Order: sequence, then structure tokens, then C-alpha cells
Amino acid sequence: MIQDAVQARLNEDKTLPINIWAERGISAIIPSVQQRMQQIRGTLIQGFQAAIANDQPEAIIANLDEIADELRGFAFEGVGMGLTQRDLVAPTQHNRVESFIAATGTAYEHFIYVGVGLMLGKTPLPLEPYISQLNPDRVWLVIDGYGFQHGLSHWQKYLDQLAIPENLSGYAVRVFDQGMGRSIWFVDGTDATHISKTIAAFPPSRQADLWGGIGFVCTYSGGAERATLEALKIAAGAYQFALIQGSAFAAKSRQKIGSYSAHTQLACEVLWGMEAAKVAENPHTQVTPDPEVWQHYRSHLVM
Repeated sequence: MIQDAVQARLNEDKTLPINIWAERGISAIIPSVQQRMQQIRGTLIQGFQAAIANDQPEAIIANLDEIADELRGFAFEGVGMGLTQRDLVAPTQHNRVESFIAATGTAYEHFIYVGVGLMLGKTPLPLEPYISQLNPDRVWLVIDGYGFQHGLSHWQKYLDQLAIPENLSGYAVRVFDQGMGRSIWFVDGTDATHISKTIAAFPPSRQADLWGGIGFVCTYSGGAERATLEALKIAAGAYQFALIQGSAFAAKSRQKIGSYSAHTQLACEVLWGMEAAKVAENPHTQVTPDPEVWQHYRSHLVM
């Protein structure tokens, strides 16, 4: 049964397997990077635990009240994971994710949908039929989270062997790659040399989306020093536009929730040469979205 498969996979507890750097030949991780990774992981788990403990919206929100504003997005990704787990293990007539969003009207809804993808990618499960229950305008976010989790939990197959899930095709593969690009930031420990080497192994047709994911995550999640961001900008080479475009979408995401972090400010300063608020208003985040052309980040941020 699907419930048994989900529970067995969850018991492996690989929400954010950040102790894999040695396996990838990364011997030295800056302490501040490790601290940031642990901070993000802890916040995501806090949101996850709040959602699996009680699927009542008011109770979940109350458990997140003391989380710092700049970290709350990660907590809501955890909420999306937890509610999705409850739906998979104990289905009801209503979808818990959609019910939660309808009840709270949260500005963090895009993080919740990413969290859905994290859970589906963690097991991993086919996206259908679960996403058929969701708001179709937000499905790209689920696929983004799906790609992130595949790169994070199943990196040998999807980062080293360059695999693509059999259930994805067309533009969905690009969205998957944008999410998987974000995972490379964590799997390669924000190391610019390793990140560029990992992406360079992919076919050129996939590299722009992977770099776009890196631009988003280094700006939104952060953890790197100025020198690392400068090195990334150089390493992106022909894909530098994808990198800085992803960064702009991260700044826009921060603007939407009203919480710019020091990490976002630093990345925007290095990659764009301007403060985050100005980057968020640049023309690359103001065009009417076309999901067949623009990165999925644009689709959910400007609608």
C-alpha cells in the first residue's frame, strides 16, 4: 500500500542530509556555512513537526510564532511536508494543504507548495495523483520542491548520474532542474568550485536552469561569504544571466513576505551591485508570466 511505502521511507529520516560532503570530496566546510545549514534544517523540521502534530491551521501557526521572520519560509516548507505526509498516510476527503491555505491566507503559501514537492520527492513518489488535488497555478512550485529533494536525498542518481524522473517531460523537467539546482547549494556545501563542476557535468541544455536554482538559493537561503558569491558569478560564465535572474526572483520572494535577510542583501550587492529592494523591482521580475518561457519563480511571484 502507498501508506506503508511512505511510512517506511519516512523512517529513514533524511529530511536534509547535510552530512554528505565528505562523500562528495568536500573536506573543509566553513563553520558559518555549517551553522546556517543546521539553522535552516532545524527550522524546516520545526514546521514539519507542527504540521504532523496537529493539522488545525490555528494550532500550526501558533507553533511558528516565535520563529524569526527571515527563517519563517523554511518553517512553512516544513508545514507543507507535514500536511502532505498526513494526506499520504491518512487520506481524508479534503486536501490538508489546500484547506490550510484557505483557512490562513498565508503570504507563505508558495513555500507550502514547495514543501509538498519536498515530501513527494523524499519518498519518492509519482507526482500524480496527489497534485491533481492542488491549485493548478501552483503546481510548478511542487515540481520545484520535488527537484530539490531528488537532488538532496538521491544525489548519486540525479546529480552524479544526471537522471531525470520518468514521470516528467517538457517544461516540467526545466522546473525540476531549477529546484535541483537549489539542492546543489547544500549538497556541495556552498563551495563554488564543486558547484560549478557539478553543473558542468550536465548537458548544456540543462545548465541554465541549474544555475538559476543556484542564484535563487544563494540569495534566499544564503550562508556563503562574499568571496564565494563573487566566485559563483565568475564560474557561471555563459549562464551568468540565469544566475542573477534566479537571484532577482529570490529578492522578489523576500519582498513578498516583507523580510529581507542579511544573506539576501549581500547576494544582491555582489550579483547585482544594488540593494535587495531595488533588485526585487527590476524588470526581470515584472513581466507577465508565461509558464512555458519564464522560470517558475516568476509565475508564482508576479501573479
